[in-house]
Amino acid sequence: MTKSSVAQIAQNMTSQFGKQLGFNEIGIYNYPISVDSPTELSKRFDGMVASVSNNDIVIYQAPSWNTIEFDHAFVDHLKRYSKLKLIIFIHDVTPLMFAGNRYLLPTFIDFYQKADLLIVPSEQMYLFLRENGLAEKKYVVQHMWDHPLDANMLYDTTEIKRLNFAGDPTKFTFVQGWQHDTPLHLFASKKPTATDLNIIYEGWLNDAELCIKLSKNGGFGLVWNDGGCTQEYTSKYISYKLGTYLAAGLPVIIPRGISNEELISKNKLGFAVDSITEALEKLERLTQEEYLQYKNAVKEFAPLLQQGYFTKQALVQAVFEVLQA
Repeated sequence: MTKSSVAQIAQNMTSQFGKQLGFNEIGIYNYPISVDSPTELSKRFDGMVASVSNNDIVIYQAPSWNTIEFDHAFVDHLKRYSKLKLIIFIHDVTPLMFAGNRYLLPTFIDFYQKADLLIVPSEQMYLFLRENGLAEKKYVVQHMWDHPLDANMLYDTTEIKRLNFAGDPTKFTFVQGWQHDTPLHLFASKKPTATDLNIIYEGWLNDAELCIKLSKNGGFGLVWNDGGCTQEYTSKYISYKLGTYLAAGLPVIIPRGISNEELISKNKLGFAVDSITEALEKLERLTQEEYLQYKNAVKEFAPLLQQGYFTKQALVQAVFEVLQA
């Protein structure tokens, strides 16, 4: 997993917020489990968990992006410590991310069974896991990915009819066919190959530059999926780019059925639609006054994400719950 990948960024961010709360980090690196004998692997795990003691609480960010076999073996090693409490913080469920991995779901659920408490992205994810064999467990819902940044570096643009999307165009077919009247401002390392698209290519920007440019563009941030397996997953997980748009001060347009749709609607942070066509029609009819209502609501909400309160709350609540009967 590259250092710049969203999964890596999310795990590092969670670790940093944990340190602010007094947690110590256990470093887990990309490692091929098959190259070691069980004895050698156990020695390697001993080195990783040298700071762990009996009665400790360990929060394991899952997946580790090694293999599920690695995750099982590592957690089994941790469970050797007397009265250790294990919290598994579920970032992604790979059998849901990719249709070809669906057969692995029972193995993942067996892994989650080992936790004393789960931090899940959404209530929908917990219910899905329960329906597929997970025993009833204590759990805490994350709700939203934070995006730490300095709000003072952002612009306060009131441009309405501008649509921003951050994502690899090769992974989203709707980008590859964008011929709508409203241009799509695309933030990605690769430019679409088609030449007849109404796309303004913004290129790849580092985190700070991206948030500054989004705030300068104004308009809306677009969270979208292409249906099928992706649509099923977005109904259960939480989008990292959603937190990015909101932290940068942009209201959002989201697909109806996304796991945190209610949170977005309740706080007036944007609107949900069934199609890109519906999104563009709403955007066309939107008045300056209506946009400013969304914009001001986001301005009130954004400090929660900019200062990491969703992650910190999930970590603190998880510890609080796991220590109670």
